[in-house]
Amino acid sequence: MSELNVLKKKLAMSSRMLFNAGLVDYSGHISVRIPGSDHLLILPHPVSRATVAPDDMVVTDFEGKLIEGKYRAPSEVFMHARAYKARSDIQSVAHLHNHMVAVLSMVDKPFYPASSNPGAFFGPGPLPLYMDPALIHTIEQGDAVVKTLGKGEAVMLRGHGSMVVGQAIEWVFAGCVDLEEAASRFYKAS
Repeated sequence: MSELNVLKKKLAMSSRMLFNAGLVDYSGHISVRIPGSDHLLILPHPVSRATVAPDDMVVTDFEGKLIEGKYRAPSEVFMHARAYKARSDIQSVAHLHNHMVAVLSMVDKPFYPASSNPGAFFGPGPLPLYMDPALIHTIEQGDAVVKTLGKGEAVMLRGHGSMVVGQAIEWVFAGCVDLEEAASRFYKAS
């Protein structure tokens, strides 16, 4: 199996797992950088996150332009594309409409994610908050989210959800689960 097909398989499986964990619904998406290129694989629109298959994935460039695939890229592809363009260390990106993170993003209180998972690391300070609640439909908005993310691994999107980045699809999936669990604990403790 080619490296690209392995990535498609991992991406489809991760999407289904995020759906089963309640972290994505009709929207929300996960992507992966295609090694040695300025392209990414991403979950397409309008395919169900619960039933997506490897062959459903689409390829875009770092400007969000569709390169390959039978579907269109999600409208918020710019978060993914601009994260890869800005930071060569990022190999996978997830955008979630996660409930507890969205709730915490709407209160005027810093969120310090704490996790019992030794592999989870969201930084020593509060999670950064991107203040604009609008959907991310432009390169400029994608760049603004990435600027708010900084060198971190997660950013809250006010009233919207989050973006989690990392070195591999598996790491990002685990980070998504850890972030929502940390948000739930933080909310209950507040």
